[in-house]
Amino acid sequence: MTTNQIFELISLCLSLLVPIIGFVGALVKVIKDKNWNLLKSALCDFVIKAEEMVGSSGAEKKNMVLEWAQEFCLKEGIKFDAEQVSSVIEKLIDLSKKVNTKSKNTVSDEQELNQENISLSQTKSPG
Repeated sequence: MTTNQIFELISLCLSLLVPIIGFVGALVKVIKDKNWNLLKSALCDFVIKAEEMVGSSGAEKKNMVLEWAQEFCLKEGIKFDAEQVSSVIEKLIDLSKKVNTKSKNTVSDEQELNQENISLSQTKSPG
């Protein structure tokens, strides 16, 4: 094999190496995204489960969710990032509070309207 052929072979290998590295990087990103989506879905379930724990403080519930998340990550082979998981938990809790407040307001609004209708119907004279 001549020197020129060796250089051509090295050049070919290097030119193939760049797309392979790009492909592997993209594949790793897809796997991480899939794992992250799987974890976020589990976090939703964990937050719901924690909300059912009557008599526990918010901090205790959050710590339980963090523990469950860490166990889940260990089981699924997902790298556990406590700061990132904690951030998602906080967002889920905030969303839950907004939804619960809105639904409570909707119920009280409906009750108020019903009371107004009752009052109106009682003050109307038959006519």
